[in-house]
Amino acid sequence: MWDKLKEQFNLLKLEKKHLCMITNSDKFLSKDDFLDAVASALQGGVDMVMLNEKNIPDSTVVDIGRKIRILCDEYGATYIVNDRADIALITEADGVHLEPQGISVADVRELASHNTIIGKTVYTIDELKRAKTDGADYILLSPQNGEVLPDIDLIFEARDNCEIPIFITGKINTANVNDVLQFGINKLALADELMYAKIPELKAREFIKQIY
Repeated sequence: MWDKLKEQFNLLKLEKKHLCMITNSDKFLSKDDFLDAVASALQGGVDMVMLNEKNIPDSTVVDIGRKIRILCDEYGATYIVNDRADIALITEADGVHLEPQGISVADVRELASHNTIIGKTVYTIDELKRAKTDGADYILLSPQNGEVLPDIDLIFEARDNCEIPIFITGKINTANVNDVLQFGINKLALADELMYAKIPELKAREFIKQIY
């Protein structure tokens, strides 16, 4: 019964989330500039932030994560850490996002609290089915081999046979976003298009208008 309640709680937390920003601080001149961009995107309607920092020391990632936790609380957004369950735990994230070949959903469940959100990137239908079986709370459909969007068959399979929330990522911008939304999936996860926008708040608002 507790597992069922946990599942329902996590679904409720994700049900109204539609615009996730995947972070990348590589091109920012300072940590403050990076955090200002995150805050600006949140002001514009981003309701989920995925911390995804691969090229900076763990101590810096933790510091950034704690500040993003505060920003997300201020704006009522969900805070997720990509591929680092340890940093998710340390920075009190709402959840952790897993790559297909990384640590399993079951292993994270052993470490995390029952209400921790666990998401999974999938590139193929087989990975999608495995993520569902393993108990992921949401999935992120991602393109392979430099493609703009995930495989069309994968999108249709997820849309028609997946009960958990579905996000789509890829080379999505305000000019081609309707090509994504036409499939009936209106949850987007975007990186540079939001992160490096001249004014992230305005860019986020553009996407929100198209999503709704």
